[in-house]
Amino acid sequence: MLHVGLSKAIEMALAKNFAIQVERFQPQIAREVITQELGRFDPRLEFTAERSERTTGDVFVGGERFPERRVIQGDRFALGVAGITPWGLVYDAGLGSSLNGNTFSNRTSNDLQQSDAGFTLRQPLLRGFGTDSNLASLRIARNNALVSEWQLRQRIIDTITEAVFVYNELHLAHENLRVATGFRELARQLLEDNTKRANIGVMSPLDVTTARAEVASREEATILSRRSVKDNENLLKQLITNDIQRILDVGIEIEPPPFTPFRADVPAGINDALEVRPDYRQAIIDIENRRITVALRKDQALPRFDLQGSLRLLGFDNDFGTSVSRIPKRDETAWTVGAIFSVPIPNREGRGAVVAARLSSAQALVNLQRLEQQIVVDVDNASGQIVTSRQRIASTAVARQLAAESLQAGQERLRAGTGTTFEALELQRKLAEAEFAELRARADYNKAVSEYHRQTGTSLRVHRVTID
Repeated sequence: MLHVGLSKAIEMALAKNFAIQVERFQPQIAREVITQELGRFDPRLEFTAERSERTTGDVFVGGERFPERRVIQGDRFALGVAGITPWGLVYDAGLGSSLNGNTFSNRTSNDLQQSDAGFTLRQPLLRGFGTDSNLASLRIARNNALVSEWQLRQRIIDTITEAVFVYNELHLAHENLRVATGFRELARQLLEDNTKRANIGVMSPLDVTTARAEVASREEATILSRRSVKDNENLLKQLITNDIQRILDVGIEIEPPPFTPFRADVPAGINDALEVRPDYRQAIIDIENRRITVALRKDQALPRFDLQGSLRLLGFDNDFGTSVSRIPKRDETAWTVGAIFSVPIPNREGRGAVVAARLSSAQALVNLQRLEQQIVVDVDNASGQIVTSRQRIASTAVARQLAAESLQAGQERLRAGTGTTFEALELQRKLAEAEFAELRARADYNKAVSEYHRQTGTSLRVHRVTID
C-alpha cells in the first residue's frame, strides 16, 4: 500500500517515471556527439605493412629471344601521423622503409634498403578555411547538447504538472465517490420513509416508486464514481512507480492536496517565461544553429583554392638501421609545391544552399516572435484561469450552502405533508450537483496554478527541483 501526499508523489514521479528516465539519455547522447565531433581533429596513427612482387619473362630483341627472367620483390613498412586542424590544414607526416630485391636468371639477388621521412601539407585559403567551416558541426553539437538539457527540463516540468493534475483528479474522484455514496444513502432513507408512510396510507405508491427509481439512478452514479477512482489510481501509479509486474496490485492512499492561495503576476510571469521556459530557450538556440549553418553554406559556396606542399628525404644502404641514419644526409630529396583552384560554373548548388540557409534563419526569427506572442497569451490565459477558478470556488460554496438550506426546508415540508417526493429528490440532486461543482472548482484551481507554473517555466523553482 502506497500512502503519499502531493510533494511525495511529485518526488516519486521525478525519480521513477519512465518518460523522464528515457529523456535523461538524450543529454548523455548529445555529449557523446560532441566527443565524436572533437574526434575529427584527433591525429590518426597509421601503420602500413605490405609485400609486393613483379615478375618479367624472357626478353625479345630483333625477334631473337634472350632468356632473362627477372623477379622484383619489395617489402614496405611505414608509420605516420595524419589529421586536420580547426583552421583546415591537412597534414600527413611519417617514416617508412622499403627493402627491394632484384633476382635475375642465373644471377644472385641485389637487395637495397631504402628509408624515408617526409610530410605533406594542404591548406585551404577559400573554401574550408577557418573555424567557421571546420568547427560548424562541433558548435552545432554543443548547442544540441544544450537543447537536450532544455528538453529534459521540459519533460520534468510536464511530469510535475501531470502529477499535480492526476493527484487532484484522484482526490476529486474520491470526494465524488463520497458525495455519490452519501446521496445514494439519502435516497435510500427517503425510500424507506416513503414505504412506511405508504403502509399507513399517508403517501401514494407513486412516491415509493419514484424514490426507488432514484435509488437505482444514484447506484449507477456510485458505480461510475468508483470506476473513476480506480482509473485515476492507475494513472497516478503509472506516474510515480516503475513497477511493471505488480502495478495493478499496489493500493494507493493519498492525502488531501494542499490549497494555497496564489495570485499571478502576468508581467513577471512573462519575464520568467522568456528566461527559463524550455521551448523559448530551444528556439533561441535554434536561431544560433541556423546562423552557424549560414556561415558554413557561405564557405562551401566559395571556390576551392588550396596550397599544398610536400617534402621527402631518403637514405639508402644495405640494412635498415644504416639507411635510417642516412636520412639526414639526404641521399635523395624530393619536394613539391603547388596550388589547386576549382570553381563550379555557375555554382547553382552553392548559391542555392546559401539562400536556403538564410531563408531558414529568417524563418527561425519569425518563429521566435510567434513564440514570444504565444508566451504572452499563454501566461495571461493561465493567470485568468486561476482568477476564474478562485471565483468559481467562492460562487459554488455559496450555491452549495443555499442548496443545503433548500434541501433541509424541502425535507421539513415533506415530513409535514406539504411537500412532495419529487421536490425532495430534486433538491437532493441540486445539492449533489452543487457539491460536485465546488469540488471541481477547487481541483481546477490547483491545476490552474500548476499550469501557470508550466507556462512561465517556473515549476522547477516552485517545487525546488534541481537537475544534476
